[in-house]
Amino acid sequence: MVNLKRLTIEMKNTLLFMTIIFISGYAFAQEPEKTFTVAVKQNIKRYNALSNRAYEKGDVEHGQFLFDTLVNNQLVGTKFEDYTLKKISGGKLKLSTIKKPILLQTYSSWCVLNKGEIPALNKLARKYYKDLKIVVVFWDRKQAAKSLASQFNSNIEVCYANENYKKDESVVATLKYAIGFLTSYYLDENLKVVSIKKGAPAQTPKKTPIKEAIKVNYDIYNESLSDLLLKSDSRKETLATH
Repeated sequence: MVNLKRLTIEMKNTLLFMTIIFISGYAFAQEPEKTFTVAVKQNIKRYNALSNRAYEKGDVEHGQFLFDTLVNNQLVGTKFEDYTLKKISGGKLKLSTIKKPILLQTYSSWCVLNKGEIPALNKLARKYYKDLKIVVVFWDRKQAAKSLASQFNSNIEVCYANENYKKDESVVATLKYAIGFLTSYYLDENLKVVSIKKGAPAQTPKKTPIKEAIKVNYDIYNESLSDLLLKSDSRKETLATH
């Protein structure tokens, strides 16, 4: 039997969250440029409370709705931090030096990657190498990340970050623990957030033929990357006319 009182409370909490997001989103539009980290800090506590409740009840659809609301109303348009990441190949990568739209894809070595995902990213990196940069970040120490890095082609920059490294505290706290360890960040050439996708792009069963698995992952990533490039080009055209 449905507990109407509990259901009413849940609806009120969700409505309150959406109202807060809307009001703060309106205020954000009136303020000077806000950073991604500040936006996360201002909204993550309330979001976590509601999303945890949704997932505890098994309501995955509502949990995704809450995440999309957070992203679209608070995080899109913010300025991503200019993180300096450690490269598996040696040296460091400062995001602002890329000067192209970026797909920043985060993983952990202990998490089994979706079947066909790496080959799909490799194909996309070859296709778009002149127009954008794919950066993969493993939330691991170098040795653990290195064991998987060889699966990515040379067009993809593979990096690593871990809470045990003092200089990684900020990127780990914001991206790994606040947003989630498996997330895709789509950034324009000025590090403005265009979109964020959480979780694996597709759930391909182990029995799925490899060609089919690659295609499924490729199509999902390609749609988001095409949208990223389209929005980047539109912004350039707008600036050129002013």
